[in-house]
Amino acid sequence: MVQKFGGSSLASPEKIARVAARIAAERAKGRPLVVVASAMGGRTDALVQLASALSDTPPPRELDALLATGESASTALLAMALEELGVPAVSLRGWQAGIRTEGPHGHARIASIDTARLHAELEAGRVPVVCGFQGLDADGDVTTLGRGGSDTTAVAIAAALGVPCEIYSDVPGVFSADPRHVQGARLVPCLRYDEMLAYAERGAKVLNEDAVATARELGVPLHARATFADAEGTLVTTDVPRASIVGVAMRRETYRIAGSSDAVDAICRVHHGVQRREVAQRAPLAETQFDRGPHDAPPAPSRGTTRHEALVVLCEGATPDGLEGVVVDGPFATVSVVGARAPQLQSAIDAALEGAGIACRERWIDATSATCVLSPRDAIAALCALHQALVEGRAVAHAPEGARA
Repeated sequence: MVQKFGGSSLASPEKIARVAARIAAERAKGRPLVVVASAMGGRTDALVQLASALSDTPPPRELDALLATGESASTALLAMALEELGVPAVSLRGWQAGIRTEGPHGHARIASIDTARLHAELEAGRVPVVCGFQGLDADGDVTTLGRGGSDTTAVAIAAALGVPCEIYSDVPGVFSADPRHVQGARLVPCLRYDEMLAYAERGAKVLNEDAVATARELGVPLHARATFADAEGTLVTTDVPRASIVGVAMRRETYRIAGSSDAVDAICRVHHGVQRREVAQRAPLAETQFDRGPHDAPPAPSRGTTRHEALVVLCEGATPDGLEGVVVDGPFATVSVVGARAPQLQSAIDAALEGAGIACRERWIDATSATCVLSPRDAIAALCALHQALVEGRAVAHAPEGARA
């Protein structure tokens, strides 16, 4: 079993001690464990601020070297706490755990994992406590995987070892909406990989979308659970019914970029300040499935060019000022209904938003979701209105048998 603990679960010495006690109790059942840890809560942001105090544009290699120390500290402290409980443990940096990466600093991908060291530690009776979020590239440099990369680390290790993966955080699982904003949000006990991936892509925060995509690709069962509670949480796997409505997700800050296809594609694919693209088109937006209001027609493209547009999500701390070579508009919020029936619910979505006095600036529909683009000030109200209209008052139903993939 691989167990991953997030930064909020490791935010203080007291919490680290409680996590160690949980790991010790699990190990006492006779289960070999590999633990993956994030940096202590708030530590990565603090390190970014330190770098920013010295440089407006820190060298990516050095920034990765700095940020990787956050996980190094948390794994060492957690290993100490386990030893204090009589549980033999060893902290391992990403490279010590055999994690090799490829791709740019700050956005690297796991290329391979040599499990020899992990197996050796397990056979010696120790609990390997592995740094998430990091690995070593072909040049021998430390690289990081981007925000949420510790989830991906845990899934990749689980796949390499052929075991399930549990992701622990400060919430008891995946909910039908963010329970901090929607009082009636409900725990979703099980989801299919593609449902969870669509939900994460649209803004649900419990599981990292890259980790979910990796779990689907490699067939790793995922279990999202609360660190300090015994709730069953949410299981993400293959053999469960498809949900008609998974839930409603929100992103409170996105930006529309417009320009040549090369400029838009470059920013969406490799720009260090862009976390992900919400939607990207390879044709003028006016010719796509976007439905704009009467006053929102896109400007005409320059002579001899074709205007391309995308809606992007920026990394924490990044600003739209760094998006060069394109026209930037925003910020906007997005609210998405996710599930097998979501594409057929546009009328109900429009009615719920209209009833709440909320204007939908744009919308798009794909196979598993219906998304509205609106003012950030309306995001939470829209989230609540759509959840109340489409989820509350009944259980999150499942699609008919014939609708399963």
